[in-house]
Parts: sequence; structure tokens; C-alpha cells
Amino acid sequence: MLEALRNSVDSWTAKILLALLVLSFAVWGIADVFTNRAGTVVATVGEKEVTTLEFERALSNDIQTLQRQAGRVVSINEARQLGRVQVVIANLSTRKALNAEAESLGISAPPEAVRNVIAESPAFRGPGGTFDRFSYEALLDRQGLSPAEYEEGVRQDLAREAMLQAVGAGTAAPRELAETLHRFRNEQRILDYIALETADAADPGEPTDEQLTAFHEDNADRFSAPDYRAISYAWLTPDLMAATIEIDDDRVTQAYAQRIAEFTTPPTRTLDQLLFDTEEAANEAKARIDEGATFASIVEERGASRRDVSLGQVGRGELPGALDAAAFAASEPGVTGPVKTAFGWTLLDIRNLEQQKIQQLADVSDSIRRDLALSEAQSIINEESVAMDDEIAGGASLEQIADRTAANYGKIDAVDATGLGADGEPVADLPDISGFLTAAFAAIEGEEPTLVEADGGGYYALSVDGITPATLRPLDDVRDDVIAAWKEDQRSKALAELVKDIRGRLEQGTTLAVIAAETEKDITTSAPMRRSEQPGILSQAIVDKIFRAEMGGAIDGRATTGGFVIGTLREVVTPSTEEQENAIDSTAERYSTQLANDLVQTFSRSAIERHPLLLYPPVIDYSLANLGQRY
Repeated sequence: MLEALRNSVDSWTAKILLALLVLSFAVWGIADVFTNRAGTVVATVGEKEVTTLEFERALSNDIQTLQRQAGRVVSINEARQLGRVQVVIANLSTRKALNAEAESLGISAPPEAVRNVIAESPAFRGPGGTFDRFSYEALLDRQGLSPAEYEEGVRQDLAREAMLQAVGAGTAAPRELAETLHRFRNEQRILDYIALETADAADPGEPTDEQLTAFHEDNADRFSAPDYRAISYAWLTPDLMAATIEIDDDRVTQAYAQRIAEFTTPPTRTLDQLLFDTEEAANEAKARIDEGATFASIVEERGASRRDVSLGQVGRGELPGALDAAAFAASEPGVTGPVKTAFGWTLLDIRNLEQQKIQQLADVSDSIRRDLALSEAQSIINEESVAMDDEIAGGASLEQIADRTAANYGKIDAVDATGLGADGEPVADLPDISGFLTAAFAAIEGEEPTLVEADGGGYYALSVDGITPATLRPLDDVRDDVIAAWKEDQRSKALAELVKDIRGRLEQGTTLAVIAAETEKDITTSAPMRRSEQPGILSQAIVDKIFRAEMGGAIDGRATTGGFVIGTLREVVTPSTEEQENAIDSTAERYSTQLANDLVQTFSRSAIERHPLLLYPPVIDYSLANLGQRY
């Protein structure tokens, strides 16, 4: 509560102080000081002291805040682990240092200012909405503070705030800086361009045997068989173990009864309500509906719409008592009522109803049986993992481990890092365990296996029985793939040359319209873009070129689709003078605020360095032990 009270006199400078918390410790350090000190002081800041009472009160308030945020009790040990002790001491010490600086500069708050702040604080207002002396003293008493102590704290807070405000007051960023930054961040440009794909390049024809052989060898990584591993493994997961556990029908029936709410869909009603002041008016409307009038027509006559009267879909118990009973007593859609409520008489139009549905045991028994088996498996799998580990330590083979425990044994002759076999098809018996393949390809051939606990509660041990290194496939085996890749490569190179040629022609004066007609491409005009934007297929590299180009200049580059973009700068968007001036003024104001904050932080760091911090760990530990009796 003390911090809440102090916050009533803090303004934007509070943010500066909070930003300095970690910084203050970085400047001062947290040196162990074992000099004996009176048991009432946890730290000194220059000539000022942080007392145990201040420290315990501030840390207590901090822990209470943590508890409200967490919705549970937070112990003193948890607070220490979270670093809250250091934060609280840094907070108190920073205030002390800045208070000392204010005093050294002769800055103080007059009594009238202190009285005004306290009188205007909402925390001290009585039933009449004005300052109440009894409320003031009672609240301070609950915090263990006297009025004199609190008022001195307010006086120091006001003096500190006045000092920091004076440091930052009148600071203004140069307008030229604001103009430059605004122009850089907000300038917009428009590009006219055409998009070219690999298919737009000339057909390279068929490669010669020499070209094909060279391309095959130069791109060996593209045409090589992958690295394969031959592996053996023993593995156990809750799912595997659950499949071996028998669950009798009695247990399934009992679990069904215990989980019946899970298999029950409660009844709902989708309805509208129309309220009348008198029973007579409601009965008259109901009679008209019974004679053929629609509920919607009655609603319209009363100047309302379906949206005004709709309650939507509701469940049992969501409506007031009488309305709830009437709505859920209905067995079919229609208008029911009138129903007397606290606000008058109501007609209900039940547009749709869903009765309670219960899934039968026969429909969910398999799911329940599996859940029970899985739960039992998870409770005993750790015991089985210990047995597996013992067998490994005893030198048993993976096959023997599977024979002597609940684990399964498997062997794969060849698998690559993606799970494919030598035939290029997925390996069917590969264990469905996260990280299994990664571990297999990180293991050393012939290395003794170790038991690994996988995500999801599974366990496995593996050994690498053999390694087949990646090898270049014979050209005859991959000829078709090599030819296709060679053609794609040639087209890509030809496209790059085409783009280079088009750029040269644009720079010599040929228009983009002429190029578009020759290539049978449509010209696309981009939306106005900033440097930070990537409209359409334009990559960031193209956007960077756009903002370096002169008006009408040629721009080309790789599109995000893999092809090329070639075009010319169409326009630099210039906002109106009034819009520009307003935006620059806003930018200048924002940077002036940032500059003021920087000056305040620089001043504060300097003040902190002039008032060194000394900590007294034995006293801090004593205070924490004292607080530990409450938290």
C-alpha cells in the first residue's frame, strides 16, 4: 500500500526511476560488506540509510503485489529466486541517492505543496469525497507509519520530481533532425514493373554428354544418395505399454459413471424475449401469435429489431428462475409465456432447442479403455525404464533388453536423416519418438547405447550398426533429373541476362511499355510503399533499390516468387505541406521527450555515482528471516 500511496505523488519520473533500478546495481555493484553495522540498517547510500523497517515494508508490499498477480501465496524464498530482494533494495537506494542530490542542490517542497498533494489523494478521501483526517491516520497506522513519516516521504518525492523535471525541462530535438527522420521513415514511392519467370527465358535445348557430365559432377550434392545409418534400438512409450494392458469391463463401467459429465451435452435454447409492462398486453400479443401473427411482426410493431430482443443460445441456469424454467420446459420450438419477471411480463420465442444428450457406454467404451490403459502405463513406465537402464549397465544387448523388459526391439538396415529408406520410401518401423533420428545420426558407430528419456514420457536406447556415406549416384541412374536441373539452370542464367539487357535498354531511354509489349507482360503499378514495407512480390532488396533510385530510374531484382522484377520508379509521394508540417511537429515532440528522458537518466546515473552504495548482508538476511515468518 505504501507504494500505492507514493504513486499518488509520482508522475512520468517514476518511469525514469524504474529504468534505473537494474542500472543502479550495475553502477554500484553488490559488494559483500561485512563491516558490523547497527541491526537497523540494510544499506547506506552516501550519508543516507536504508533502514530494516523501510526494506521490510517495501519488500512486503512487493510480495503482496506478486501474490495478487499470481493468485496464490508467494514465499520469501520464491521472492528471492525472482530477484525481488535486489529490485527492492535498488528501488529504495535509487530514491535515497536522488533525494540526497536534491538536498545538496537546496531543492525542497514547501509545506503547502505537501498538504495539497495529501488532501487531493483519493486514498485519503472519506464518505463525502473529500479529505478525511480519520481515514488518513487509520490508513497510515495500518502501514506502520506516522503522519510525520509519510509527510516527510511526500516532501522528498516532490523535491526529487521537481529536480528531475527541471533537468528535462525545455529540451527540444533539432527540427532538422525531426525532418530528416520523418522523411526517411515516411517517404513513399511507387514502382511500375513487369514480372519475369524462368519460363520466359529462351529454351536452352538439349545438353551434350560433356555438358551433362560436367553439370552432374559440379553439382554432386544435388545428385548424391544420402548418408544412411543401419541402427538397432529398444524403445518403450506409454502408447506401446498401454497396448499390452488389459482393462476389464467393470473398470470401464466405473470410469464411465465417474466421467458421465464429460459424455453429457447439456440442453440449450436459442431464443428471443419480448418484454411487456402489463400482463394484459403480453396476453394480447400471445393471443395474436396463436391466431397466426408472427413474433417478428409483434417485435417490429413495438419499434424493435430482432437484434434488440435476441438472447442467442443459452444453457440451463443462465436465465433468471422463471424464464429459465419456461424456456427449458418447452419440448419444441415456438412462443411461450407470458412469464412474470422482475421487470414485467415476457414472451419467449424459442427458435431452436437442443435436448440433453448423453453418449452411451457402448459408444465411448473403447476410448475409456484406452485412457485407463494409458494412465496405468504412465504410472509404471518409469519402473520399466529403470529395468532397461540396469540391463544396459549389465552389458545386455538391445535384443536381450527387449526380451527381459516391456521394451520393443527393432532393427533398420538403412535410413537417412529424413526417415527415408534406400528405396526412397518412408521407413515403416521407425519409432515415433521425437529426436530419435537426430540421436541416431549423432551417435558413433559401435558406441555402447545409453538410455534416453524422450519427450512425451518415452524411453529408448540405440546403437549404430553401420554407416553408408553419401555417394554420387551414377549419371545413368539420375540422367533425367540431371537434364531437368541443367535446363532449369540454363534458363535461370538466360533470364538473368535478359533482365540485364532490359535494364540497359531502360537506362538508354526505352520505355517500360515497349518492353512489356515485347515480352507480352502486363505492367503492374505498386501501391505507395515505405522503406519498411514489401508490397506484393517485391523483396526487401528491391525495396532498398527503389529508395536509392532517381525518378524514372531502372530497378531490378529477385522477386519473392523466385523470378525477377524489372521496372522504373514512377513517383515519389509527397504529402501536403500542412500534413508534412503536422507530422514533423509530432516527430519533433516525440524525440524531444526521448531526449529529455535521456538527459534525466544521464543526470540520475551521475547522481548515483556520487552517493556510493554499501550493503550489509547479515542485516538483510536477518530481515528476510523476519519476513519469512509471514511469507
